Amino acid sequence: MISWPTGDQTEVMPKIRFGEETLGLIVRNRQGLRVPINQRSYAWKRSHVEDLFTDLNGAITAKAEEYFLGSIIVVAPEKADYIEVYDGQQRIATTLILIAAIRDFFFSTLKDEKEANVITSEFLISLQRKGKEISHFVLSSADRDFFVARVLREPNHPDRQSVVPDPKKESHELIEEAAEAAAEHVKAITKNLPADVQVTTLHTWIDYLEHGARVIWVEVQDQATAYRIFETMNDRGLKLSAADLVKNYLYSLVPETQADQVTHRWQSMTAVLESLGREDGDVVDYIRYFWIATHGHTRSSDLFDKVKKEVNSESTALSWAATLESRATDYAAILTPSHDAWSTYHQEIRADLDTLRYLGVSQIRPLLLAAFGKFAEKELARLIKNAVNWSVRCLIVGVPSGNLEGVYSKNAKAISDGAITSVEQLAKEQSVISLIPPDDRFIAAVRTVTVPTASLARYYLRRLQIVADGKAEP
Repeated sequence: MISWPTGDQTEVMPKIRFGEETLGLIVRNRQGLRVPINQRSYAWKRSHVEDLFTDLNGAITAKAEEYFLGSIIVVAPEKADYIEVYDGQQRIATTLILIAAIRDFFFSTLKDEKEANVITSEFLISLQRKGKEISHFVLSSADRDFFVARVLREPNHPDRQSVVPDPKKESHELIEEAAEAAAEHVKAITKNLPADVQVTTLHTWIDYLEHGARVIWVEVQDQATAYRIFETMNDRGLKLSAADLVKNYLYSLVPETQADQVTHRWQSMTAVLESLGREDGDVVDYIRYFWIATHGHTRSSDLFDKVKKEVNSESTALSWAATLESRATDYAAILTPSHDAWSTYHQEIRADLDTLRYLGVSQIRPLLLAAFGKFAEKELARLIKNAVNWSVRCLIVGVPSGNLEGVYSKNAKAISDGAITSVEQLAKEQSVISLIPPDDRFIAAVRTVTVPTASLARYYLRRLQIVADGKAEP
């Protein structure tokens, strides 16, 4: 283990300790591993899980002595009986999911409960004196109990047999998918093999996790140091998203006594976004749309750098966390026709909002988010109606999404700045005039359009039928 002081050698600073480790030995030997409350839930999709298994399979098949899997960043406070994982929870959790699947195969297929129990006690859950059980890795509060019951427990345990994912938590669904992928992988590597060869194969995998699946163990003594190195040691699989970087940057700006405020507001924000579902509730999308609404066009890759330039102190970090929390409710409203925010509006507005979500033109969301906080009720209703019309015209004509985002972003900022205060004024902006196809282009495009999805085709045909029947459009 190599130790280097951080910063000026004359100061008393927390140390950064680097050392070689393996994923298998980490979960077997490190005591008190846990995910801190402010870290995200389990986030690997099935494709990321399968990528890890494929990489390991390639290394094992090729008899590679080692396979490098990046770094694990942890905070180990002095005299504490726990180690908090700040970067690496996805790899550690997925490693446990794979080991648990191997354990399950011993238990259910090979009918070797003794070997299954050994695997459980060595890697998953240890039994101590007086019947106390210790999970080798504890996820954040949203996933902790589900992960133990679904993954760490043996197949015949009552908790395992009764556990069901919480439909409101995407992370539970992802853990379930990862567990299924691990079980399928174990079946694949043992398929058509004699029982004794299956045993040897599975032990080969566990041995490789213990001795070949290499990582760099990076240990610091406080959160601030972890956050400072977070940006540069972001290396495998599902890279840190802009949302992860923003969240951890906010923590780095506030003292530990204020960290709970950031934690509370971030969790409140993500709870609102999770209610929108996996497709619409993406945290990165929300933060970027919110930033665009007040700062103009911003790419995901540039978001973190731009936030750092403006949010650069304890007070701005706390203020921005509070704003992110409050505007998440507004963002949910523009994506949820049944939201209480529309209770005083005409029913037609709910139908228009439903249509916008159906059409899937997400580039207009910053414009609607900016207007939600600025326009009067009548003007906001007019904007939503126009947003439907503009979206249909742009879809039929085939306006590039980059053009849409550029124009909508520019005008979203103008609305936030108070430079545009009405739909009439917005419609007269040259950028909007140039973007929205006029009648002649739109009608010509309708005659030859190829509709890419059946759902859009049904929508267009339904609207055309309404006109053909001489009915007023709802």
